[in-house]
Amino acid sequence: MKFNASHGEEHLTISLEAQDFDGVPTADSPATPRSFARRRRDRHGRGLRGPLLPPALPGARTRSEKFEDLVVDSADRMRTLWPQAMADVEYLVEEVPDQLEALIASGVQAPLGKYEHAVAATAETPAQPPSISIYRHPIEALCDTPAQVRELVHEVMVDQVAGLLNIDPDTVDPLFRRFGGH
Repeated sequence: MKFNASHGEEHLTISLEAQDFDGVPTADSPATPRSFARRRRDRHGRGLRGPLLPPALPGARTRSEKFEDLVVDSADRMRTLWPQAMADVEYLVEEVPDQLEALIASGVQAPLGKYEHAVAATAETPAQPPSISIYRHPIEALCDTPAQVRELVHEVMVDQVAGLLNIDPDTVDPLFRRFGGH
């Protein structure tokens, strides 16, 4: 801030604003609002404030993003084991199943996943591919550690693929449960 004094023809003007020599306020005058970039200043010469972790690091991922990664890993495994049968299947991650309150009130355990067969196109509706939905909250509620979540997600995926293909779960993934101590 500068102290400016100018002597006009009949009066004296004293201003504490930064002004150019022609009396016009400058761009960094306190009268004009500062932009966000200017407010986020280089404080005490230590550099601009920024995120603690870059977004690419694992610590910056939310629980739902990590859960989706587990579902994608399991779905990729199913696609490598059953390439033709699983080519058109859609994989969905939902937070909770529909009518969860009614299920809990009836004493039934909440489902961990569901599968839907393909629906052929009709005159009123378009064709729908087969889909597998995995429910995040019921699975996370049953597990204590991230390793248990990973194992249960894959177990639910194997069960849903077995139901969709109408085969035994042990034939869906032959290596499943061979290393987990079951």
